Amino acid sequence: MKKCLMMVLAVVATSATLPALAGQDNLLATFSTKGPDRYADGTVVKDGECYALVWTKTGATFAGITVTGEAVGDQNLNRVLCIAPLAKDGHCHEVVVEVNKVVADLYAGAGTFSLHLLDTRKADGTPGGVEVGVNGFSTAQEFSLAAKSAADGVQTGIETNAELAATATVLPDTIPQPKIKSIEVKDGIVRLTVARTSKMVRYGVSSGTTPGELAADADFAPKDGDDAHDIVIEAPAKGASGFFSVGRAPLK
Repeated sequence: MKKCLMMVLAVVATSATLPALAGQDNLLATFSTKGPDRYADGTVVKDGECYALVWTKTGATFAGITVTGEAVGDQNLNRVLCIAPLAKDGHCHEVVVEVNKVVADLYAGAGTFSLHLLDTRKADGTPGGVEVGVNGFSTAQEFSLAAKSAADGVQTGIETNAELAATATVLPDTIPQPKIKSIEVKDGIVRLTVARTSKMVRYGVSSGTTPGELAADADFAPKDGDDAHDIVIEAPAKGASGFFSVGRAPLK
């Protein structure tokens, strides 16, 4: 078993010794997914990809996750408790978590928990973690954790169904709109130099023959943003002229 190292953990130990080493008033629980879990494009989740453990207050609605890995909206109604790289062999293996008593008292009896697959893939397709931005997340079944103490042992495991990270995360207002600085066509290649990008976002291009009829252009491979420098996105030129815009790359 793996453990999820997060703000609510009181100790780090093997699953066999968790009950013995845990604080007697803390809450222990396990969770996993059946798999295969997939990204929005249908590919199976890659090893090392992240899952988020989310708490939603009773009576509230889960409002989603931001590109920075936080819950959308009022943190008193929704809160991301943990993000950890738990994917292996196409799913989240059984994870043991120990929730500090203070946190358990605040959350366990006042709402539900849910486990969400995240899409943190960079432009090259490899998971980069929350440090490079969360592209998307899955909806998930909610489950409850009773206020059962560590002295009573590990709770019955929670296993959710397969997950699909097909919902785009929310971009905060602090991330600027990208700006095309220049367009160059040379040797059959059109190159867009783009300013004001963020490392938390993957960027794609829409193109068309008129400004009002632009559509996502798959010939332009997604590009990671860069907080400090301009980026260049390129593709084979389709004609002598055209119109382009740059924005967040779609999940699919």
